[in-house]
Amino acid sequence: MRQVIHYIGKNKIFALLNKLIPTFNGFLTVFVIIRTIPKYEFGLLTLINTFDLVVFAISGGLILQALEKYAAETTGTELDDLITNSVFLYGTLSLVPAVLIAFSSTYIANILNAESLSNLLKLLPLIVISLWSRNLAHFILLAKERLKEVFIVDFVPFLITVILILALYFSNNLNSAMIIIIVRIISNFGATIVILAYLKKDIKLRRNLNKYWINKLLSFGKYSFGTTIGNIIHTRIDTLMIAYFYDPFVLAMYSSARRIADFFRNFVQAANMIVLPRASNLFSKNDLRGVRTIYYKGIIFSLILVLPIALTMILIPNFVLYLAYGSKYQDGANILLLFAICSLISPFGTIGSSVAAGIGKPNFTFIAMWLSVVVNVCLNLVLIPKYGAIGAAYATLVAMIVGGLIITILIHRMVNLSLTVDNKSFVNGLILLFRSKR
Repeated sequence: MRQVIHYIGKNKIFALLNKLIPTFNGFLTVFVIIRTIPKYEFGLLTLINTFDLVVFAISGGLILQALEKYAAETTGTELDDLITNSVFLYGTLSLVPAVLIAFSSTYIANILNAESLSNLLKLLPLIVISLWSRNLAHFILLAKERLKEVFIVDFVPFLITVILILALYFSNNLNSAMIIIIVRIISNFGATIVILAYLKKDIKLRRNLNKYWINKLLSFGKYSFGTTIGNIIHTRIDTLMIAYFYDPFVLAMYSSARRIADFFRNFVQAANMIVLPRASNLFSKNDLRGVRTIYYKGIIFSLILVLPIALTMILIPNFVLYLAYGSKYQDGANILLLFAICSLISPFGTIGSSVAAGIGKPNFTFIAMWLSVVVNVCLNLVLIPKYGAIGAAYATLVAMIVGGLIITILIHRMVNLSLTVDNKSFVNGLILLFRSKR
């Protein structure tokens, strides 16, 4: 156990704690929210979350990953210039699409067979504003590997959410998607107060924008943007297609199974949090061996965390669904099984994407993501109308395998991945991993 703690280290402990937050939030969602609200309302909540992700895919894809990379490499006034331009670009690129979606809310709701969705979409600009400073602060602190502060900034909105949701639950007022969205907005504004306390002494925003940093952010971000948009299509096209071909009730059944698998996959992000800045730093020193090591460790650490949970969902999916929802969503057992398999494949794509960004090759992830998107969309178009929600799960599984394979091949060409590490077999590397001092 001491060796495991030594390997994980302080930063990785806070990384793990940080990624336990969405996991516990997932428990709250599953055992309180989804159990309590009607199926139709959960279908609506899934749809508004999808549009939320689309908005932040546009702004975050262009700016946030580039901000994390360059913030890891800059200090002083140069860092202030970087952050100033990131704040401007991120705010503009997130608010504009949110406003456009809000104005088109009635039309979108009609297309997706969900009339009540219109009122939720009108709140989208407010959701964006509440998340703006929190997302920027998260990536700035992450770039500097200040993972304790990252944990605190993310913990505050989680704590507020828990308090409010439980209060609504015990007062029998937890009955709609609208009330959950309002809770989310309040909790995000609470995080903003903490962020200002942590960063006001570290960051001085400039009055003028810097063309150099705008061009540099957008130049790097164009690949991250394409990758992030591809990821949203890859992970959310099934949601929109199910709503289009069926209704929020079928979507609720599908999403209930996916939600269980998804929040356990957050364990992968515990390793992924430190991969990009570490890989970037090692590659800048031409330390390819170090890049290979961080890649292997990230994947192995992720699989160690996710394997027991994934196997449980594969072997007894009906029992897992019963524990989560009672008899409410038992028809989603086969979907849960397929998403559990996806959980075992996801580290290769997730860790690989961060390593690719760290070595200055975000186009690798762009290529892998969009090829998997093509596979996913084509399969969804064929399988969903014929087989329903289970067809969407099969499409996701096949596309994830394709994406993980492609990103691994591309990274191998840059850093010479192999089944040997320092003349020891990769299998032995699993044992020796915890003795590493790197």
